[in-house]
Amino acid sequence: MDKLILLVAALMLMAAPARGQDAGQATSPQSERKEPAQEPEKESSDTKSPEVKAQGQKSDGDWGFRWDNRPSLHLGEGTRIDFRVRLQGDLQGTDVERVDGDDVSVSSADIARKRIGIDGEILNIFDYQVEGELGDDNDPWRDVYVNYKQYGFAEVQVGKFKLPFSMDENTSATNLDFVYRSRIAALLAPGRDKGVMAHGRFLHRGLLRYEFGIFTEDGSNARTFDTDRVHGQRTIAGRLLAQPFRRSKSIASDLTFGAAFTSSDLPQGVTNLHGRTEFDDSFYHPGFFVNGRRQRVGLEARWRPGPFSIKSEYIRLSDERLEQSVDNGDLDPFVASGYYISGTWALTGENKADGLDAPRRPLFQGGLGAVELAVRVERIRFGSVATDGLPSDAPRAEVILGNADQSFTFGANWYVNRWIKIQANFVRDILTFPEFGPSPSQPAFWSRIVRFQFSM
Repeated sequence: MDKLILLVAALMLMAAPARGQDAGQATSPQSERKEPAQEPEKESSDTKSPEVKAQGQKSDGDWGFRWDNRPSLHLGEGTRIDFRVRLQGDLQGTDVERVDGDDVSVSSADIARKRIGIDGEILNIFDYQVEGELGDDNDPWRDVYVNYKQYGFAEVQVGKFKLPFSMDENTSATNLDFVYRSRIAALLAPGRDKGVMAHGRFLHRGLLRYEFGIFTEDGSNARTFDTDRVHGQRTIAGRLLAQPFRRSKSIASDLTFGAAFTSSDLPQGVTNLHGRTEFDDSFYHPGFFVNGRRQRVGLEARWRPGPFSIKSEYIRLSDERLEQSVDNGDLDPFVASGYYISGTWALTGENKADGLDAPRRPLFQGGLGAVELAVRVERIRFGSVATDGLPSDAPRAEVILGNADQSFTFGANWYVNRWIKIQANFVRDILTFPEFGPSPSQPAFWSRIVRFQFSM
């Protein structure tokens, strides 16, 4: 699979028309995950209209360095290299009563991200991105891909990037409404992997957008360094997004609905799935045997009228347990599922769909930047399809003893200017079975996070 991906990438580059040939303009889903313009990582991922990316960022025929809100090297018509830096630092605190200490409040400072990279265009026909995490010895490369975008109804992306699943997971970390992604996005969505994906827009000038790909495994979120646990192997993934009022001028023009799936081969072994809080405290670490298929189903919706936004997702992941009973029979699947509903309000009046990362009145330039309030309710549950019987945590139990975490997040975001963002979140976690959590005597606890971000 890896050799096939490299071969396809090489053929795509060889097939590029001569410089200066007219090329169509389209939207790369992964480019939306970028900053100002990737729902995907830089369209303020989730903040810019897909039409912004569709217009492209064409460069003229001049050569040389420029400052396009970041250093940019222009190499002629439609070809450029943009240089990017993303830094995030966190101050954290929690009221969890640790078993190994008397302190009821634990505080820490952490450098969450130190990413550098380049992205840009080649001849207005290809998008590309190369991004790495400094100091990560296990998996330093993040997005490394090239996207052929000559025809907007049928683009092809090759390399390492996020599987087309989950709106929250496919929003760049620098463009999130909250410091951390929802638990279902962080724990159940696949994340990045190497693969090939076709995508594009169709039906009455782009009311529907599709993404369909084949990947070597089921994403970095699912991988574990515990060799005794298994995750999905070769994976197919697909996502369909509909904007029924996209061409209208009403407040419903941004309304988006989506559905997604993944299907993976799952070898026999102990499942790698487990539950963690925002601070990486485990509240569920099952040891059940699985075998067969791993399947995900996701539903999503988003609406951003004026300074407001509301978003919601539901994800269900199931691991088959074929021939895993004590008598070699099939067991009902192990299941993890959950949802979130979130809302934001830009107090300073910016249009949420246009993004707040470029405030109308930055600090020291006639204003205080953009200020936003946010709230999220979410729940994630681990268990089994079978419910008739006595739950157990035995490796081959018919009815699985699971756990659930319900969280409430209250946040405020301050976009100081185009490059600086400060976020503050207060999180309330409530565990169904606290004995599996970080403090067996504490079913509920508060956590606090302040994040300082520089992105260019």
